[in-house]
Amino acid sequence: MSAVNERLAELAELGRHENGIDRALGTPQERAARERFAAWARARNYALTQDRVGNLFARRAGTREGARPILVGSHLDTVPTGGAYDGAYGVVAAICALEALDERNAATEHPVDAVAWVGEEGGRFLLGCLGSSVFTGAHDVERALSLQDSEGVTLRDALASPEGGLLDGVPMREEMRVAAYVELHVEQGPVLEREAVPLGVVTAIAGQRRYRVVIDGTSGHAGTVPMARRGDALCAAAELILAVERAAIVAGESVATVGRLVVEPNGTNVIPARTTFSVDIRSPHDDRIEAVEKALREAATEAQARRRVNTSVERLESRAPAPMDPKLRATLHKAVAALDLKAIDVPSGAGHDAMCLSRIAPTAMLFVPSIGGRSHVAEEETSPEDLETGVTALVASIIEVDKFVI
Repeated sequence: MSAVNERLAELAELGRHENGIDRALGTPQERAARERFAAWARARNYALTQDRVGNLFARRAGTREGARPILVGSHLDTVPTGGAYDGAYGVVAAICALEALDERNAATEHPVDAVAWVGEEGGRFLLGCLGSSVFTGAHDVERALSLQDSEGVTLRDALASPEGGLLDGVPMREEMRVAAYVELHVEQGPVLEREAVPLGVVTAIAGQRRYRVVIDGTSGHAGTVPMARRGDALCAAAELILAVERAAIVAGESVATVGRLVVEPNGTNVIPARTTFSVDIRSPHDDRIEAVEKALREAATEAQARRRVNTSVERLESRAPAPMDPKLRATLHKAVAALDLKAIDVPSGAGHDAMCLSRIAPTAMLFVPSIGGRSHVAEEETSPEDLETGVTALVASIIEVDKFVI
């Protein structure tokens, strides 16, 4: 078994349960994954650093003094029922790429940092791409550290705990400059498999907005309150959820998802008093995201007027569509072509840390196929051969990018 496949198998045991893998930021399972990354870096004597939210960086030195680093990597956290490849593949591939450069005695002018970003999924602290957004200045570090999970635990406290906290003995990173960023990822969609090509060069990442919607109604006995007099928070929520679905269909080239819903008091014979749910809207076009948000807010206003409820729609985050750097994309195509491999241009409907890095540096992404186009599920899979091809392409890309960036 190759190093990339072997290490992915190691990581897959951290947080494994019967329905997939769960490695939320600041948990023992996620910290163990960061420890594994650190161990791989230390074995090669790469300079290891971390920052205040837990992002980890393993540096292979460059030859030009003062050169900004090229960053390559992805994230180690998962959704609650995640698979073995989303995010983790890009982190493992980054370390493997640095090792491949060592084995070739390939010098690069720029330092090359393998990066393990934290909190990309936004599952526990409800801020997607948390680590990379803080690193790039898109979100204030103090605001991020003050975020709370569903139990009221702040990120600050989670990162101070021995179970899920920052790693011992790893110095704080001071270098914030970036020459370029390249992220290797499984596609999470069906295009590459359908076209029977091993690699995709990402054209752009869809924009994304996330919301928390709270509906407060009036609780009561399920058998005694007449239907016409009810303020049922869950029924109102159902209207809003279906309104969002309809709006995304009408807008076109848009998707909207309600993935989390909490009903209180959650009794079988009690009218729901409060319903809280998430909304995730994505599109390559900002105006279409805006149209879906408008429909959500209009539905909330209408439900409040008709259903004896109070509604609150809070936008938690907003990320504009992120086009990848054209010159860097061309550089990746050149590197892949030199390997006699085929790559096609593909958009990304999923969000990635590359969205944040594109704010501060030339950024590009490579995709490898996802079997059946499935992701965020336990059955997520990419063939071992495609995983290895991705690492080979990443190594070649690093060498070409090193020539291209200043």
